[in-house]
Amino acid sequence: MYNEAKAYLPTAITSDNYPVHKWFNFVAGYSPEYVRMVINDYAKKNSRMPQKIYDPFAGCATTCVVANEYNIPSLGVERNPFFYKIGYTKANADTAIKEVSVICADFKNAITMPFVEGNISKLSSSAQTFLLKLFDSTILEKLLELRYIVETYSGIRYYMGFTLLSKMMEYVTTAKIDGIYRVPTSSKRAMDLFSALTRAENTMLDGFNSIISTKSKSTIVFDSSITYELIPESVDLVVFSPPYLNNFDFAEMTRMQLYFWGEASSWGDISEKHRNHMLVNTTTALKNVRADSQQMILRNSLPNDVLDQIDPIVEQLKLIRKNDHKKKNYDLLIYPYLSQMRDVLIHCYNALTSNGEVHIVLSDAAFYGIHISTEKYIQMLLNSIGFKSSRIELMRSRGDRWLLDKRKQTSKKLGEYEIVAQKG
Repeated sequence: MYNEAKAYLPTAITSDNYPVHKWFNFVAGYSPEYVRMVINDYAKKNSRMPQKIYDPFAGCATTCVVANEYNIPSLGVERNPFFYKIGYTKANADTAIKEVSVICADFKNAITMPFVEGNISKLSSSAQTFLLKLFDSTILEKLLELRYIVETYSGIRYYMGFTLLSKMMEYVTTAKIDGIYRVPTSSKRAMDLFSALTRAENTMLDGFNSIISTKSKSTIVFDSSITYELIPESVDLVVFSPPYLNNFDFAEMTRMQLYFWGEASSWGDISEKHRNHMLVNTTTALKNVRADSQQMILRNSLPNDVLDQIDPIVEQLKLIRKNDHKKKNYDLLIYPYLSQMRDVLIHCYNALTSNGEVHIVLSDAAFYGIHISTEKYIQMLLNSIGFKSSRIELMRSRGDRWLLDKRKQTSKKLGEYEIVAQKG
């Protein structure tokens, strides 16, 4: 049942209200309050706290940070290298925060040093072109100088330096954010480097005493949850929000950071090194799954009741594309997405203890007027794997901001849902 008071739960808008969570945050994620609610509900039903929590799409580590607050061990898996390093820092906040003063002293000294050109020229041509649309050239030169300082660090100091400098970049860029994408053609007032450093330092140090007293029991792993297997029956609770079908491209949304930190040198590099190893959720990630033979393999991995629902939709989308070659390849997206999600859910099922629970925040989708009930298909996958007592609850409506052709003529309003199930 829809609960208006809980409509903020599937968003990260409240994260900036809390120490550690505010260190770095993207709106594409759920709130700390949501994780706390799930943990408390589990404890109430089972008369004990969960012994371990798993998040297969860890992102900026909201789940793991909240688990630390409860003194509960947790494990997060994240394939985006930028999110992984941010999440690793936040999940180890008790040790990371002790490095802030040293890092800020190094940064302040570097910022006061005379300006020297040459750092930008070390970037690839693609990175130079893109980043110079987001930063003043003199600012970018100094940011890269600070990057090279961070790269001299090791251990947790490196991760804290990475996170602090990434936070500063948000303040000094001249480009606005549209949703969660940095728009090169937009313009906003940017901070100077000293002001950005001061603000970032204050953000990291806010709540210092509570942070150092909360000992980390979290582990963040750089890997794909599609293939990552946990120790059987090792977790009591799985909490996550996967990429939504045809929503944000999590490789593209971090393009600025991937270029800046040298994780990619071109658009093709972003795909080859990163996007092609993530969950297929957008048409930009179809390279490895677009062949008819691969589509058939992925289709055949799905249970018949799901295929009964999605086969007609795939055929409709094929017909739309056949009649208008400018339309996107949405027909090639559905089988890979659901098949890979099934793999993730199987790993979760095997990792859960008896009567363990999975909580998923997910949205439906719409392609050219055709509604995709993603939340129902995921529930069907859960049931086919062996989960029981599954249920779906609408958390909030979404999708009003972008009235795109691909979403027109749908009879159903898009929403974000919580899917809950128990291990059988």
